[in-house]
Amino acid sequence: MIDAYQKLDTPTKLVFAGGSSHTNLYADQLRQRQSDRIRFLNWVSGEDLNELLTHAALFALPSDLEGLSLALLDAMGAGVCVLTSDIPENREVVEDAGFTFRAGDVNHLAHMLGVLLSHPEMRAAVVQSSKQRIKEQYLWPQIAAQIGQAYDQVAGRVDQPEKRKPEKSSCATKPQTRGRVA
Repeated sequence: MIDAYQKLDTPTKLVFAGGSSHTNLYADQLRQRQSDRIRFLNWVSGEDLNELLTHAALFALPSDLEGLSLALLDAMGAGVCVLTSDIPENREVVEDAGFTFRAGDVNHLAHMLGVLLSHPEMRAAVVQSSKQRIKEQYLWPQIAAQIGQAYDQVAGRVDQPEKRKPEKSSCATKPQTRGRVA
C-alpha cells in the first residue's frame, strides 16, 4: 500500500488505523515510513472511527489473504468508496458497489488509487449501492434470522418462509473495527 501510494502526486494523506496482525518487528518497520503524508494511528473504534470514516476520501484494503473483512463492511456501511484487492473474499462483498485492483500488483493499485482520488464523481457513484448492499446482506438482524431459519429447517421445525421475514433496520452497520483509509 505504501509503495503504491508513494507513486502518486496527491495532497491526500494515507492513514493506517488499527493494530497489526503481523509481528511487532513488521509493524515497527512500517511505522518507520511515517511522514507528513503517511500516518499510523493506533486502534480506532466508536466515535473516533466514525469520524475517521466520514472524512475519508477512500477506504483501501490491499490484503492478499482475507476472510470477511469487518473493516470493509464498516467502510461500505459508512458510505465510503472502497478499493480492495480482487481476492474472492473481497470481490464477493464489493461486487458492483466498489472497486478492485489485481492483488499483489503495486502498479495497478497505484493506478486505481490515482484514478479514484482524482475523480470524486466515480467515488460518489458507488456510495449508495455500497450502503444498500450492506443493509440488504450484512446487518446482524437479517443474518441472525437466516441462521435461525436454517436451524429450524435442520431440526424439522420449518415455518412458511413468508411468515418469518427478517426485520429490516434503517441504519448501516455501526463501524467498530480498524481499517485502512487513504
